[in-house]
Amino acid sequence: MTPEGLYGAWQYQAWQIRYEDGRCSSPFGPSASGLLLYTADGYMSATIMAGGRTPLSHANPRLASVDEKAAAFDSYFTYAGRWYVEGDRVVHEVTLALNAGLMGTPQWRDAHLQGNCLVLSAKEKTKAGERQHSLTWVRGLER
Repeated sequence: MTPEGLYGAWQYQAWQIRYEDGRCSSPFGPSASGLLLYTADGYMSATIMAGGRTPLSHANPRLASVDEKAAAFDSYFTYAGRWYVEGDRVVHEVTLALNAGLMGTPQWRDAHLQGNCLVLSAKEKTKAGERQHSLTWVRGLER
């Protein structure tokens, strides 16, 4: 895989998590949307949001209730930073993130590119065991 093969905008298609017991889940549901950007000068940004998010009761989020803010946080995922390709893996060096726990971390993704479809996957260890994340992206944006 070459970095040039990833340059540009990618539209979110699906995020599936497979658990050791065979279960599957989709964190933001079937109507989620998102955008993944890879620039030629080595920057990236990934954003995903659940479909049907409830608007906050105020335009200024500081005036929203704690419950509204928590729901907004739980239905949105984003990070950005530098990126590079190493073999068949893409590394995202996170410098900005909604989840502050991701900042300063390298996020390694197995990458499979076929035509205009990119699948990024990673294994995650949890207290309940290991699970496999697979995110599917399609090149280009709907117009």
